[in-house]
Amino acid sequence: MPIININISDEEQRLLADEYKKMSIDWLRSKPATVPPAFEDWLGARVTASARQATMSDREVEEIRCIGAIEKLITSLRPHGFGLAQLGKRGAEPAECAEELALGLVAELGLSRTRAKRVQELLEYYSKSAREIADQAQVSMTNRTYGALHEAYRELVERTARASAHLGEDKALGRVEGAVAMLVSLNVMNRQTAKEKTEAFKQQAREQDT
Repeated sequence: MPIININISDEEQRLLADEYKKMSIDWLRSKPATVPPAFEDWLGARVTASARQATMSDREVEEIRCIGAIEKLITSLRPHGFGLAQLGKRGAEPAECAEELALGLVAELGLSRTRAKRVQELLEYYSKSAREIADQAQVSMTNRTYGALHEAYRELVERTARASAHLGEDKALGRVEGAVAMLVSLNVMNRQTAKEKTEAFKQQAREQDT
């Protein structure tokens, strides 16, 4: 057995001796038929246990940091326009897929299997189906399209108003009504709004004539 020499102060020696004495008394009270370990054996076991505890604590801290990084990544996807998609797997439910992925991640990162539950919860809560993500992307694209069509209509009305003297009242109004009708057919504008915009253009034309 290897020998390790450790230099300690007199005060530390006294504290260890007092602790060993208390341990021996407790030992004899609970196990009267046995003999307490020798001071050297007790001290060696105590140092080893402390070292193991310190090592375990460091590992737990590292695992917490790693899980925190995974959580930060997953929760930061949506605010930055990304999505965590669950594409589906034949013969498996989404929860089963999340569990399988979580177990694979913790194994790859060298984490305890107990950490897999937290990763699984994150995957299940933040992931969406491919259909949901596609629908969200389509809504965003539709909103941009609506905005572009409304802007194109506004520019058309302005150009038509400036050229109304050259086009004539009927032709200018027909151009605006045609654009409004197209927006209504695309469900970009409802009929009431279309009527109000047409009347507004007519009023603007009358004011220019006067």
